[in-house]
Amino acid sequence: MKPASQVLAEGFPSLVSMGAMLRSGACSSVDLAEYTLQRIEQLDDRLHAFVGVYAKEALLAAQAADNQIRAGNWLGPLHGIPVALKDNVDLAGRPTTAGSTLLANHVATSNAWIAQRLLSCGAVIVGKTHMVELALGAWGTNEYMGAPRNPWGGKAHLSPGGSSSGSAVAVAAGMVPLSIGTDTGASVRVPASLCGVTGFKPTKGRLSSEGVVPLSTTLDSVGVLAQTAEDAALMFATLTGDTHAFPPSELQAGANPPLRGLRVGYLGSADLEGLQPEIHRAYGRALDTFREQGAHLQQLALPTTFDELTDVSSTIMLSEAAASWGHLAADEALRMDASVRSRILTGARIGATKYVDARRRRAELKRLLSCSLGDLDVFLTPTSQCTARPLESVDHTNPPVRFARIGNLLDLCGISVQMGEDDKGLPIGLQIAGRTDADARVLGVARGYQACTPWHRRRWTAESSGR
Repeated sequence: MKPASQVLAEGFPSLVSMGAMLRSGACSSVDLAEYTLQRIEQLDDRLHAFVGVYAKEALLAAQAADNQIRAGNWLGPLHGIPVALKDNVDLAGRPTTAGSTLLANHVATSNAWIAQRLLSCGAVIVGKTHMVELALGAWGTNEYMGAPRNPWGGKAHLSPGGSSSGSAVAVAAGMVPLSIGTDTGASVRVPASLCGVTGFKPTKGRLSSEGVVPLSTTLDSVGVLAQTAEDAALMFATLTGDTHAFPPSELQAGANPPLRGLRVGYLGSADLEGLQPEIHRAYGRALDTFREQGAHLQQLALPTTFDELTDVSSTIMLSEAAASWGHLAADEALRMDASVRSRILTGARIGATKYVDARRRRAELKRLLSCSLGDLDVFLTPTSQCTARPLESVDHTNPPVRFARIGNLLDLCGISVQMGEDDKGLPIGLQIAGRTDADARVLGVARGYQACTPWHRRRWTAESSGR
């Protein structure tokens, strides 16, 4: 058996493996916490993933976890595991800035549901991560609190994706094995895609948004980021108690569901127009993998265009963002990211009639999509229409959310998993989406796909992006 120092020198093992190591005594929670804090100290001055690191509290929590585990009181797969929180999640006694200097003095008096649930499961919260201001942006920029660097960019400052930018960077760089993000219009899945990790947006409400700073109460979801679908599934199952998402019989690394017999939808050529060529090719290879594994593929006939899905989603999101933050955006004397202010002010100009029409259209599209999906188990899309871009060249009027907005608008669940790299070695993501409450199915398919592809095993190192 390798000593803990040697195992962790190779990066975080799987969540199943870490749990086994903790219970056998091959590794301690303090070992994991110390390794996490060392990685953050080594890398975060450059990558800027964390807005706050709680080293003293994390080490004390890790010691408490070790004492409980040694006493035979193991709380489950998250017990003793380091986790990071996006900084729109309340943690009692800590600031919740939601990426805005305007909220710098807001100190939470109680824990958000997701923070309390993590603590109840014995997780070790090591800090909070940077994000797009007020969670309103998909590229990962932040004018006043700083934008995290996509680790794969090397010397270039590439977009990490947003709004859960720091949460994705922290996992991609191996600073934490797991992190919490939020997803209102792709804000977990797009950062996962651009940073080369796995990001899961559950059906809305499966992970409660109570105690999370709102952007759009209609569309907001809490999600998880991890290196693999196995870890994301086990984390989700532990937090929710959903034994279908990760059955106890599969609590063994490598026990992944097969793809044979699945009914899988895919996009036709018209829906893929304008897609970055490398992503188009990677998507084709992913479809081939499903065919080779015995899945039955069928072209998906959506009840509308992705453009309309984006428009309806934006109308609802921006209207509700303006209701929460319009008073701050309207005050030009206050420091607010220019792209965020512009979008909130756009939302403030959306009339009540247009907002109500968008809500009605959403309800109609949900009914129509249910018919369009027929007997499909899941459907596949690229996660984003491009890979990471230099931060200075991103276009805030054209965010990389074309394929992901459908998940929030129509109450679906979806996961982004790694499916390749572009000509510069930058990660490409595949979205696996399913119906409302099909979380277990989507997670199972993602695990099955990763079991027969290598991309989730591709880890970032400082040397790998030294170009």
